[in-house]
Amino acid sequence: MAALFPHVMAPIRVAGHLLKNRIISAPSTIHTASNGEPYPTELGIRFFEDRAKAGAGLVTCAGVSIGGANNDGVHASWDIYVPNHTNRLCDLAERIHLYGAKCTMELIGVFPDGYTVCDGCSIMGSPPIGRQIPVEEMMKFKQGYVDAAIAIKNCGFDGILLHFGHSIPMAQFLSPYTNKRTDEYGGSTENRCRYPREVLKAVREAVGREMIIEVRMSATEYQEGGIDQAEGLRIAEQLQEYCDIIQASAGMHNTDWMTWTHPCGFLPPMPNVFLAEGFKKSGKITKLVSTIGGIGSLQDADHIIAEGKADFVLMSRSFIADLDIIHKGLEDRQEDVIPCVKCMRCHDSDNYAQHMQCTVNPRVGLEDAIDAMPAPSRKKKVAVVGGGPAGMKAALTAAERGHEVTLFESGKFLGGALKFADYVSFKYPLKDYKDFLIRQIEKSPVTVQFNHTVTDAELKNSEYDAVIAAVGAEPIIPPIPGIETAQVATDAYGKEDTLGNTVVVIGGGQVGCETAMHLARLGKQVTILEMQCALAPDASKTHRDELMVEIEHEKNLTILCGARCCAVTDGEIIYEKDGVRGSLAADSVVLAAGMRAKTQQADSLMGITPEFFEIGDCVRARTVEWATKEAFYAAMNL
Repeated sequence: MAALFPHVMAPIRVAGHLLKNRIISAPSTIHTASNGEPYPTELGIRFFEDRAKAGAGLVTCAGVSIGGANNDGVHASWDIYVPNHTNRLCDLAERIHLYGAKCTMELIGVFPDGYTVCDGCSIMGSPPIGRQIPVEEMMKFKQGYVDAAIAIKNCGFDGILLHFGHSIPMAQFLSPYTNKRTDEYGGSTENRCRYPREVLKAVREAVGREMIIEVRMSATEYQEGGIDQAEGLRIAEQLQEYCDIIQASAGMHNTDWMTWTHPCGFLPPMPNVFLAEGFKKSGKITKLVSTIGGIGSLQDADHIIAEGKADFVLMSRSFIADLDIIHKGLEDRQEDVIPCVKCMRCHDSDNYAQHMQCTVNPRVGLEDAIDAMPAPSRKKKVAVVGGGPAGMKAALTAAERGHEVTLFESGKFLGGALKFADYVSFKYPLKDYKDFLIRQIEKSPVTVQFNHTVTDAELKNSEYDAVIAAVGAEPIIPPIPGIETAQVATDAYGKEDTLGNTVVVIGGGQVGCETAMHLARLGKQVTILEMQCALAPDASKTHRDELMVEIEHEKNLTILCGARCCAVTDGEIIYEKDGVRGSLAADSVVLAAGMRAKTQQADSLMGITPEFFEIGDCVRARTVEWATKEAFYAAMNL
C-alpha cells in the first residue's frame, strides 16, 4: 500500500476484478478520438491509454450509443456491432490493460427519433413535442442495451458504465419532473424505476457477474418537482440490485442547474461529495458508491475515501489539466500539480469539433507532435518581458528546455491580469492557477527582476539570444464625458469598500459581468449597462451559460442592455436606450469597456535579438487559454 494517500491508493475487488486503487478516470474524450469514424483513432486510443499509464485503477471510455455510432464527428460514439471496427476497440481495451488498469465502456441510450419518456417532454435535443415511447419500443430499446453490453464484453472490456443521469432517456424515467406516464412505468418511485431496473437486470443477465456494472445517476436534480436528495436515495435503493457501483452525480441538462453536471467556479470545491456520503451513511445502499465532480488532488481524494464518504473518486478534467496528478501526488509533490480552472474549455472544444483545448495544459491533443519536436540545439539566453500568466508560462517552459531565462516584471508582484482572482470568491480555480505559476517560478532556475522596466539598450548589452514580449493589455477608455471619474474594472478589485453601495458597471462583456457579480455578492446594488443586446458574448459557451444562470438568480443585480452611456456626472450616469435618455444613480462607476493590446510597447522590443516572440494579451486581449498556449509554443520554438 502507498505510504502517501493509503486510502485512495488501496486496492479493491469489484465483480471479481482487482482494481489497484480507488481512482476512476471518468468518461471524457476528444472529438478526434473518432474523427467521424465509427471506431477509435490512434489519438483516441492514446487518450485513454495515457490515463491508465497515469495510474488510474479503472479507465472508463466514452462511449457507445444504443443501436450504433452517433457519427457526427464530435462525440466519440463508436459502432461496436461491426466486426471490422471492433478490432480497434479490442486494441483500446488491451492498451489500457497494459498498464495494469481495468477498463469499462460508457453506454448511453438515446431514444429513437420523436420519442421521449412521455407526451410533450422536451429534453436533450428531443422535439418540442415528443411522443411517449410505447412499451413495444421500450422492449426493443432494452434489447439494444443488451446487444451493446454483450459487444462491449466481447471486445475485452471489464465492465460497463450505464448512464442513467443528467436527463438522458433513463434519467427521464427516473425523474418525477419528466416522467408523467400513467402506466406501470410512471407515478411512484417504484414505477419510475421499473424500466431502468428491467434494463439493468437484462444487461446483468447478458454479461454475467464477472462484468463490472456501474450506474451513473443524478442523486439530486436541483429542479423543483424533480429528484431531490431523499428521492435520489430511494432511487439508488431500487437500482442497486443489479449493479456493482452507484455513481452519485447531480443535475439535469435542461435546467438552470446544468452547471452541477460539470461543476465550475460558481460552485464550491467538490460539490457532489455529500451526495455519495448520503448514500454511504444511509445504511440502505449495500453496493459500492463513487463520487464525481471537481475533485482535483490526491489529498482530497484520500480524505473522501478515508472518511467513508465514497468508495471511489472519479476524475476527468483533473487528468486533462495534468496527466501526472497521481504520480506527483505519490512523490509528495502535490504543489506541482497543474490545477484545473474549471473553465469548461475542454468541454466546449469537444462539442464544437475543434482541436481539444485546455486552458492550463497546451499539450492536450498534441502529445505526439510535441514528443517529436527536437531538443534545443544549444542553451540560449532568453529575456521574458512581463510577469503575467503568459510570461510565467513562457519562462517556465524555456527553463525546462534548458535555456537561461530572466523574467522582467515592471511591478512588485507576478500574476499580471490574474491578480484580481485573489478577491473574487468564484474565481478560486483561477487563483489556484496563478499561485501555481508563481510557486513554479520560485522553484525554477528562472531569474526574476521586479520593478524593472527593461530597455532595448539593456537587452543589447546583455547579449540575449531571444526576447519574448508578454507585456499585456491596457483598459480601453471610451470618449464619454466624465468617464475619467470611473474606476477601471481591473483596478477596482481590492478597493471594493471605496465604491459605495450603488454601482454602475459600464460594459457587459465577461469581465463586466463577473465584476458586477462580485460586487453584487458583496451586497452592493449593481447595474450592468451594455450597448449590445446580449451579455458576455466573449465568454466560452458553457461558462457563459453558467454565468447567465448566476446573473439571473442574483437579486442585487440589474441588467440594462441596448443602452449607451452618454455621460458620467457626480452621483449618476446618463444613458440612452431606444432613443430615450434616462439616468441611474451611482455612488461609483466601474468601467469594463474592454482591453487594448500594448502592441507598441511589445513592438519596441523587436529587432534587438536574433529571435523575438509576442504572446498573450499584447497580441490581442483574450483569455488565459491563449496566453498559456502562445507562451508554450514560443518557448518550444526557441
